[in-house]
Amino acid sequence: MSDSTSPHRSAFARANDAVHLLGLSFFLAVALAAWAREAESAGTAVLVYGGLLAATAALAGRAAKDPDLPPALRALHVAWPFLVLPGVFTGLRWLAPAVAPPDRRFDDELAAWDLDWCGLDVARWSEGFLTAPLADFFMVFYALYFVMPVGVFAAYILRARREALYRALFTVSAGLYSCYALYLLVPVAGPRHDHVNRSAPLPRGWITGWTHDFIRDLEPQPYDAFPSAHVVLGLLCAALCWRFGGWIRWSVAVVGGLTAVSTVVLRYHYLVDDLAGLVVLATALGAAAFLERRAGRRTASSHGDRMGELLGGPP
Repeated sequence: MSDSTSPHRSAFARANDAVHLLGLSFFLAVALAAWAREAESAGTAVLVYGGLLAATAALAGRAAKDPDLPPALRALHVAWPFLVLPGVFTGLRWLAPAVAPPDRRFDDELAAWDLDWCGLDVARWSEGFLTAPLADFFMVFYALYFVMPVGVFAAYILRARREALYRALFTVSAGLYSCYALYLLVPVAGPRHDHVNRSAPLPRGWITGWTHDFIRDLEPQPYDAFPSAHVVLGLLCAALCWRFGGWIRWSVAVVGGLTAVSTVVLRYHYLVDDLAGLVVLATALGAAAFLERRAGRRTASSHGDRMGELLGGPP
């Protein structure tokens, strides 16, 4: 079976494997450096990221070598980002304290940038209008962040070729690895009452209170605001579903847009976090477009060489 009929060996499948290997190598290297300094909890981070990297390398190596990958491994290869990315995020529970001590927090700086650049104190801005019903409305979209990727994945499984699915997986993986790396480089909690007490607690409402508590308790560590992964993933899902048109295009666009807005209205993020998320979003989409053009040129060149051989030209 050729690469053209083996989606797991397509250009974007290989690129998706590469972004996981590079991302996990980065986190493992950071964990090893912290472990060498005898930082607390760094050893657990080494085990987590080392295990994820070994498993990813084994799966990627098998996919690269075997054009007739068994169905179970083909399914695992496609679904791998849904397994490894939560593991990367969870591993920050042990890695973040090892590399971002309390004296390396940037909430004061980002709050000042909001005021200087945009004239907006996000921590206090929505307190004047955020009622319990309005908080419930935006909390629905903030929470949909966790299920949007599953819906987009299902749409691609049902409506797109596997090569297009791997392109979407690469784009999302590149965006999220960038977010997770920046969480370590620029640890920020956001203007949340629970962590930095920069704003009043959110109205409890019908769903806001318990949903907020659930999300807070689910987080492996609180310094994960810069950039906003809600902006990155929500708008990436909207961009990736634009190709489908119809109700899928517009429903995901609305949900993704309101998810981004909810981050500021609900005071989870500074405005600078969202602007940084837009930069990560543009970078991930740009990388995917670049790889697509490059793969297209290689395919065209390969087809030209084959046609020349058929017509009796030089090999």
